[in-house]
Amino acid sequence: MQFSLKFLFFFLFAIVKSQNIDSLANIPSELKESEIRIYKDRGITNSGFVFRIYKEDKIWKAELIQWFLPKEISRDEFEWIKPKQTLLKSEKSLEEIFANFEARNIKFLPKEETFKYKKSKKKVEYDEDEKAFLMTTLLMTVVDGTGYSVKYQSGKQQNEFNYNNPESYLKEYPNINELNDFVDILKYIRKEFNIEF
Repeated sequence: MQFSLKFLFFFLFAIVKSQNIDSLANIPSELKESEIRIYKDRGITNSGFVFRIYKEDKIWKAELIQWFLPKEISRDEFEWIKPKQTLLKSEKSLEEIFANFEARNIKFLPKEETFKYKKSKKKVEYDEDEKAFLMTTLLMTVVDGTGYSVKYQSGKQQNEFNYNNPESYLKEYPNINELNDFVDILKYIRKEFNIEF
């Protein structure tokens, strides 16, 4: 019985994930007029991260928030755990860093589904039984790694997309431009703010 309650809790959590992450991270669901949010999934842990860079009242801010799943106290009671917020600093101005994200195409990167075909390898072979040429498609699936969700807004321009395991896929498919651009964004965050993300 206890297992089924835990399973139900995590299943429901997965369904409303995008709405709950903001509340677990204690941030508003609406983006600022200029804001980028990159959500790093939690994998098999009980916490995940949200990277934010945004302008509020003409002041640029950047932060990394670690959020936690609620802790089970009893079979039907959970305790919410306060997120850990780290204010980020860089030698460059945050406005320049935001512009560098835009230069790395964050406002144009498409949803992963639009370039999924680039991850497949097609082969045409003649089938003697069918007496016809048939196409076979091989699609590699990466099950380990980290997924990311991105929300971008600058004025009226918005973008939102998810990439599953982009760094792992890029090793297998180094010519996929969208993965190159996104992994470059991740490397840029790590370099400019000296953080593991």
